[in-house]
Amino acid sequence: MQKMIHVNEKRLAAKYNRRIFLASLPALSVIVSLLVIVVLFIFILDKDMPNEMYLTIIYAAYGSFAYGFLVCLIGSAAADILIHAHREHTYIQIAGTVMIVSQHSRSAFLDWKWVHYKKMWVVDLADVENVECIRDHLTITAKARYFHEKADWLSYHRTENGIAFDRWWYDENGGKNVNCIEVTDFYTYGERIARHITHCASKTRDTAMRRQAFREEMLAIARNVKHPKELPDRYVPPDKRKYRR
Repeated sequence: MQKMIHVNEKRLAAKYNRRIFLASLPALSVIVSLLVIVVLFIFILDKDMPNEMYLTIIYAAYGSFAYGFLVCLIGSAAADILIHAHREHTYIQIAGTVMIVSQHSRSAFLDWKWVHYKKMWVVDLADVENVECIRDHLTITAKARYFHEKADWLSYHRTENGIAFDRWWYDENGGKNVNCIEVTDFYTYGERIARHITHCASKTRDTAMRRQAFREEMLAIARNVKHPKELPDRYVPPDKRKYRR
């Protein structure tokens, strides 16, 4: 069983666009206020504004446009970097009987390159007790191992029993044990994802129970089977014959 659930980039882009818009509101407010003052003097009061007021309005409008341009430029560049980081490090992966929940937490410019950090939880599907999607958060009640490190430090590969970290130290000593996983719902259908995780957890538990029942049944059959010649439980080989030369 293999399933990879990726982040919804359109939802991320809409979130960052709202932030850019909110950051640009001061400049927009100043421009609207200046426009109201000009209309008030020229069309309502029918008066000429002093030269000092003209210069003040021009400088204020110029500063507002410059501020808005810088906010849009810097915000768009930061949004592109963060969307790329989320595309790579924000996902939910179901690999066999193990589920990996990964979410990008922050990015920093260190040593002339971008370094990304992420939160990651590794949980056995059989330990999942409940999954809920409340508003914009996905909450999973289960025993899990929690990591918060550089993204490249938490690289791993699939194994027969789940996953193994490329840095072997994290397999035994890394992370800490938690009882709940809570991540932001950056995905397309949060409620559908919650139902899918619940279904996979139930299926994993049923498979484990069937395998355990089959194993116990086979062991019981093996204990009750008797050899037709009624050999003793412990076989003792006969003495070897000694041949003379």
